[in-house]
Amino acid sequence: MIGEVIAIGVSRRGVLTFLGILALAGVVMVALVVFRGTGDGRFLRASAEIEAFARTMRDGERLGPRTVGGMEFEEVRRERGVVVFQQGDTMHSPYGYAWSPQGDPVRLLEDVEWSEDHVDHYFEHLQGAFYSWIGRR
Repeated sequence: MIGEVIAIGVSRRGVLTFLGILALAGVVMVALVVFRGTGDGRFLRASAEIEAFARTMRDGERLGPRTVGGMEFEEVRRERGVVVFQQGDTMHSPYGYAWSPQGDPVRLLEDVEWSEDHVDHYFEHLQGAFYSWIGRR
């Protein structure tokens, strides 16, 4: 097959370059999937400590930067029984995790305003009462 490709004007070097780029793209895609799951897995391994901390918070309480269960958070806040652990902010969209023992946090936080800017909350169930979270402004 390579002989046929070379016969129509593509060099062996071009074919190898293309295959190299294709392999690199595959490695990048695998890395994205693996590293995306790493944060969630780390969070779930620390879930007992994170849940114990969440249970100590009162509704309306808002705490600044801290480490909980070996993980760093920029802010931790509790609203209507849902504790949101904000890890950071990407392009003005906060993200992190939530602990919601009463079920779906979207339903519970439906009309809660977190700042002067409106934030739409998106949650993905991880395990038990834990969810990954992103807030989009």
